[in-house]
Amino acid sequence: MFSIKGLAVLAIVIGAAAASAAAQAGNPHEGIPKAEVAVDYSYMRANATPGQCGCFNLNGGSAEFAIHAYKNFSAVADITGEHAGTTSIPGQSLSLLSYAGGPRFSYPLRRSQRTRITPFVQGLVGAVHGFDAPFPQSSGALTNSANALAVFVGGGVDIAVSRRFAIRAVQVDYGLNHLPNNANNSENLLRVSTGVVFRIR
Repeated sequence: MFSIKGLAVLAIVIGAAAASAAAQAGNPHEGIPKAEVAVDYSYMRANATPGQCGCFNLNGGSAEFAIHAYKNFSAVADITGEHAGTTSIPGQSLSLLSYAGGPRFSYPLRRSQRTRITPFVQGLVGAVHGFDAPFPQSSGALTNSANALAVFVGGGVDIAVSRRFAIRAVQVDYGLNHLPNNANNSENLLRVSTGVVFRIR
């Protein structure tokens, strides 16, 4: 599985490749709004067992706030809440609330003098709060909540409906957090989201 260092390297490589491709293509950035708010439904597939799947599903929602910073780059803040009624341990629930921020690279595609489709990639770093589940401590005791580092790397596609409204057709992110699990204290996540985007021009 990816380590934090590996994820950071991957994010840098993706960003550099996207920037290089943009420079070669001239990459107009006037299609990027000054600010936008996305409200999404999010499905998450989690794996908290080292060496095997131990997979379970979480459902929830997310909100992303983006501010255009420079050319094709924006600053993004993401808040995501997810819940699973049962995990890989039958009868045990889990809720996650994550806060993350980082850069986004967008590449607006123009058609008939109008930007309709905007693919993007982004890398976010922040924290996750886990609750509604027992979390082991180094002392051997259990607590009903815990906090840890969280990382998300991924991208998506927005399709404009009007100047101020778009559909987030899909967003896919790989996530990693370090909530205690009495094993390797590492959870791998696959998040798939879809929703609506409100834009400020």
